[in-house]
Amino acid sequence: MANKGMSQDRRDAMRWAEEWRIKQRNKRILYIVLGVVAVAVLAAVISYVSVMVSRTTYGSAEEMRAALQGRYETDYAEDIVIEDEKVTLTYYNQSHYDLEYAETYGYSEYEDSVYEDEVVEWDYRHGQVKLKWMDTLKVDKKGNLIYYNQVFEKTDNPPPTPLDPSELSIYKKAYEDARNAEGAAAAEGSAETETDAAAEAGSETPELTEEEQAAQEAVQESQLETQAAASEAGVDAGAEAVPEEGTNE
Repeated sequence: MANKGMSQDRRDAMRWAEEWRIKQRNKRILYIVLGVVAVAVLAAVISYVSVMVSRTTYGSAEEMRAALQGRYETDYAEDIVIEDEKVTLTYYNQSHYDLEYAETYGYSEYEDSVYEDEVVEWDYRHGQVKLKWMDTLKVDKKGNLIYYNQVFEKTDNPPPTPLDPSELSIYKKAYEDARNAEGAAAAEGSAETETDAAAEAGSETPELTEEEQAAQEAVQESQLETQAAASEAGVDAGAEAVPEEGTNE
């Protein structure tokens, strides 16, 4: 009976040890999960705070609406204009605002360079303007708009004027005249450069080394001596010698 009691105690101890091990494992898992959640929450808070610090918020939707009226431009020939609840995005290049584009592809007052949208919500608490189909406009700390990571700065400058289709031929002629003048100037400069190069090449004479100069002088001196000797002998230096009679040569 004593052995049976000891076996039961051993089994109870082993069961208690297993339960304790499981509880400790569950605690570790719980701590890990809580740590991950805490890190995620902290990261979200930091991200939210950093975003909000870089934005302008307002006391009401009406205050935000009144503050954002006007024109905003970029260095990429684009602008955004807010008029009441209407928002207009304009691209000035590759459109009927661009002379070269209009010449190449023609002019149309319905060219897809102007996009209109309307405000759905003035989210004054988060400093952003939600539109019907375009991407949301964010308002940075300076009161400028951010659209697809591009900063549109508020300006009082008037927007560019689109090309007048009735005067497109005048624009085109002025454009062609300017290009022809540039081409003629470039061709004239190239011709002058080639002429100067040819003149310089023709005026250059090869220089002789001292050895070549001495050899040339020696040849000239030998020719002079030969001519002098031939004159004294009355014989043409260029003629061949005639063999005397009676010789086998």
